[in-house]
Amino acid sequence: MLRPRHLSRPVTVGATVVALLLIVLGLIRLLPLVRGDQTPGEVPLAVFAEFGELADKIYSAPADEPARRTLLTTVEHAAGWGINPAATTRDGRAVFLVAPSNGGGRDAPAEVWTLDLATGQRTRIAADADLLIQPVMNRDGTVLYRRSSGQRQEIVRADVGNASRSAVYTEETTFGIFPIGEDADGNLVVARLSTGGTDLAIVRDGRSQVIVHASDHVARGWQIAPDGKSVVYLAPEVRGDRVVYRIHVASLPDGKTRNLPETPVDADQFSPLWIPGGDGIAVGQDARGAPSAVTVLEGSRTRTLAEPARGFDVPLSWAADGTYLAVRSFDGDNATSPGNETTTVIGPDGKRYLIASTGEVIFIGWVTP
Repeated sequence: MLRPRHLSRPVTVGATVVALLLIVLGLIRLLPLVRGDQTPGEVPLAVFAEFGELADKIYSAPADEPARRTLLTTVEHAAGWGINPAATTRDGRAVFLVAPSNGGGRDAPAEVWTLDLATGQRTRIAADADLLIQPVMNRDGTVLYRRSSGQRQEIVRADVGNASRSAVYTEETTFGIFPIGEDADGNLVVARLSTGGTDLAIVRDGRSQVIVHASDHVARGWQIAPDGKSVVYLAPEVRGDRVVYRIHVASLPDGKTRNLPETPVDADQFSPLWIPGGDGIAVGQDARGAPSAVTVLEGSRTRTLAEPARGFDVPLSWAADGTYLAVRSFDGDNATSPGNETTTVIGPDGKRYLIASTGEVIFIGWVTP
């Protein structure tokens, strides 16, 4: 979700349909794994932006020393609008949308840029994206984004290597289609809103086929598994006297659901994300009067990470080796009363490292030093 950065952002669904739609637009991982190209004990660098009214400064810093930061680049933008990065990075590269400083804004076409997380080098690849729709970086490094003209909405696939772009799906709609990613066979996966709620569809040869009716209302939090064979999402359910968002997993491309271990039944859940290189899922949940840690669902088991002093954590991004997790941490009880927000990195030993900033922190991803 993206909105003018000088306004506070909600952690999840609000009381109105507008808030729900904004959250779904904005369209993330555990186990101490070590990649073969990474030295054991090497601390990854967190990459994040510090929002400014007219420009965002992008930094990298050791995960366990966020204050020891290095400025990578500064991105100018339209007044009040910060960058909108993809939820994941690939091979040391990120992608983000930005409202150009000259005439940009909510309803104007946004620019699509890639960013080298090691050097800060930026490359513009398009200038026709919908600013509020989060872009997606596929497993092969290609980029998906949405562009619109009236009620005509298109999902565009951009190949950064050869600078080619093509519309891979087009639909006339008064609601919205949103890129989720690509499955293991390279088929486009999209979410579609309508008067009937939210559907998940697979696109083959330009034609979509609904495989999951996710909700009669607004489903959100979509993320495709690292192997491209499953997708996780959040859908509203009535639990007790509350409507709460709970996680669901569907296989791709057939839409069959997976049974998940139960967590506190009446808790609102937030931001499910896959464990790097695995099929476990990390998810946040509201505090309900006591500190609430991120829960990891693995097979039929659950475990929790180190909890905050108060409030609850919402997962943002796992480092590629699974040792550090960036979270949005709230000191309130729930989405209705989230309290103050900070961005924090949780280390493999449970220590918490605050990313201090004079403006809002926009977390981008990770890079190996």
